[in-house]
Amino acid sequence: MSKREIAQKFDEIVAFAEIEKFLDMQVKHYSSGMYVRLAFAVAAHLEPEILLVDEVLAVGDIKFQKKCLGKMGDVAKTGRTVVLVSHQMNQIRRLCERAVWVDNGTVRRDGGTSEVLAAYETAMLGGDAATESASNGVQGKSQGAQFLRWWIDGEPSEGKPEGQPHILKTTGRFQVAFEVELRQPIRNGEHGIALYNAERQLIWGWAVPNLNLNAGRHRLIHGFPTLPLRPGNYQWQVNLWDENELLDTWDSNPEMRIETEEYQHYQDEWNGFLNVPATFSHSTGSHSAVPASERPLDGKPRLVTPE
Repeated sequence: MSKREIAQKFDEIVAFAEIEKFLDMQVKHYSSGMYVRLAFAVAAHLEPEILLVDEVLAVGDIKFQKKCLGKMGDVAKTGRTVVLVSHQMNQIRRLCERAVWVDNGTVRRDGGTSEVLAAYETAMLGGDAATESASNGVQGKSQGAQFLRWWIDGEPSEGKPEGQPHILKTTGRFQVAFEVELRQPIRNGEHGIALYNAERQLIWGWAVPNLNLNAGRHRLIHGFPTLPLRPGNYQWQVNLWDENELLDTWDSNPEMRIETEEYQHYQDEWNGFLNVPATFSHSTGSHSAVPASERPLDGKPRLVTPE
């Protein structure tokens, strides 16, 4: 920057970096955190066409990391390009519209953020082999039934792009349907369903007993009011029994990819299974934290739901 630009932005840079007390200290004596704070503050105020940020959020406290995230979002909104290098998946999901997965100097995937991160997380968690086995049609050994395909909402051929029937983009109501071919009738059967995350941890399971189905193709449909899980890859496992005989079990292929809005902490280590759109309010005084206008006449707090 020119001296004039420095003079114009000096106070803003110093305030952003929060290093007012150390302005007279030589930079070579700065800690790594202080150095990165100052470097990011200068770079962010340069107003460049392309801002390259390499793991800058790996240092500094939570407050400063949040400030950096906000600044990068502001830069992107002005039409400039931000290239963020990070291993924090949630930061990438929040900030980026496009992602490039680089492995050992080679681009392994380049595309939409959710698609690239889903592939990356599956591979990092050892899911490549599981995906390969599923694509090869590894199923139950009985010849009595065979699961054929699955999809989310409606028909898989209703003009949706390739792969879209397996992407969940809503936190509201939806259905999943599994098509199975029965080679024999079922009397007093049972249908089981389970959902696993990319680490093969069981998220949810259920069973439907007392099924009576004739031979032929059937669609087994499950409806959900909501599925508040954090974005990523998941896999359904379904099975079908006739009395005590397992007719077929199947790990759904392709996997289900959740691409809902992120309602999680911006640091991955504080992310849980759930992705809940919670609300927050604040009040003063020693009374209930629920604002007076939201308390019933008996004075007891009640649940306040978002619009």
